[in-house]
Amino acid sequence: MNNKTKIVFMDFDGTLFSHMSYSIPESTKIAIKKLQENGIKVFLCTGRAKIELENFDLSGVKLDGMVLSNGQVIYDQDENIIYDRPIEGILKEKILEIFNSNIVPIYLAGNDDLWLNFVNDTIIKVQNAISSEMPPVKKYNNEKFYMASAFMDTDEGKELIHSLEPYAEITYWHEGAVDLVPKGISKSIGIDETLKIYGIDISETMAIGDGENDISMLKRCQIGIAMGNSLDFVKDIADYVTDDIDEDGVYNALKHFELI
Repeated sequence: MNNKTKIVFMDFDGTLFSHMSYSIPESTKIAIKKLQENGIKVFLCTGRAKIELENFDLSGVKLDGMVLSNGQVIYDQDENIIYDRPIEGILKEKILEIFNSNIVPIYLAGNDDLWLNFVNDTIIKVQNAISSEMPPVKKYNNEKFYMASAFMDTDEGKELIHSLEPYAEITYWHEGAVDLVPKGISKSIGIDETLKIYGIDISETMAIGDGENDISMLKRCQIGIAMGNSLDFVKDIADYVTDDIDEDGVYNALKHFELI
């Protein structure tokens, strides 16, 4: 067994969870259990908020922790918050201006709540593609939120969202859909904070992902693995490309690196 790696960070959509079978592949469940039996921690590292994950069947997997909202919130194995950084200041003001303008659908993600301004065909299409329920349309009352997701289908909408570039990281995760977090924040920042808390060195890390918002963590970790179902530009920056999620990709990658 490779004794160097002490922690593995896994993306959710398309890495841990398959939207073809609408489940976590059995081989992935076995792989995670074997990792943990070998003393290696397994952390989810995703753009999802905690409340979104509650809509999925995650039975059969006990995670050691979660880095959520693209690095903005970290939970321990008992789902206690051990680090968080809500959106504040000018970025918060500008996101709320867009939220209240009703030009593009945009939802705000807290830990236990979501706020959506309105629904159109674009957000319906994207939410269906990622097997997700529609967030509730409701008034926002200055609650804490960590990330915003916007759904753009017009040039005006795209221009409005991209006007945030001086203040926000804008990451595409589906056609016309982006996540917004403060400038300089990414999954890799959440990983660094996790390593500080648990006293693990970056040389002892592995990351597995498939999307644009996984690039920072694949580059940051000692070993970055792209799923076979990844976009080509994600594969290009990875240290290793494994099989598709529905072809035992996670299990086969961990076997290749002798972690299980």
